[in-house]
Amino acid sequence: MTTLTRAQRRATCIHEAGHAVAFALGGVSVYRLAVAAEGAEAWRTDIRNGRMCTGLWGLCEKADLVLPRQFLRWLMNEGCLHPDAKGHPQLLQRPEGRAQVEGFSARQQREIRAQMVGLMAGPAAEQIFRGEAAHLCPGGECDEVRQAEDLSWLLPARDAFADAVALTVHILSWPEVWAAIERVADELERAGTLTRGLRGLLPAALPDWPPGSAAE
Repeated sequence: MTTLTRAQRRATCIHEAGHAVAFALGGVSVYRLAVAAEGAEAWRTDIRNGRMCTGLWGLCEKADLVLPRQFLRWLMNEGCLHPDAKGHPQLLQRPEGRAQVEGFSARQQREIRAQMVGLMAGPAAEQIFRGEAAHLCPGGECDEVRQAEDLSWLLPARDAFADAVALTVHILSWPEVWAAIERVADELERAGTLTRGLRGLLPAALPDWPPGSAAE
């Protein structure tokens, strides 16, 4: 990591605000946003469950995705369960695995889509801020896009990832959504960390959003 410039810090604020606003629209709770100080050469910050975030310039802490135990892994050092995307393909190759996914309720499917869109909204917002077209390709270098792609295995529609990409780009094109991202980014840039009062900066959840595909 090189020294964090003012321009890079602003782009990071947009990135984290993009996550937060998209998660909020999908009903996913966001607990904290943080960004490194201008001129930083490295950055680390504590996050929930006693973990430490390193190697990044910013952070968006949000609620975890709740899934049945078969799709989770136990982290002994944290004493909690987390989604285990690495095991999804193997599990879903078996009929009983596919049956479990197809048995997810509409609420569970919507939460998965909301998590996917929220993950991809960060890098997409930063790309748009830099004057680029939003580019969210499967199998790419962006960790957040790969995480969203992994979650797409948990939806019955095989075009679930492409649908989530389209929803991400579409929601960021709404003027009121982009205005909310800039508003949150402004506050994050000023404060460095947002916890108390963050909820008041974020938009209310949209009913029944994100929508699913006909295949679901």
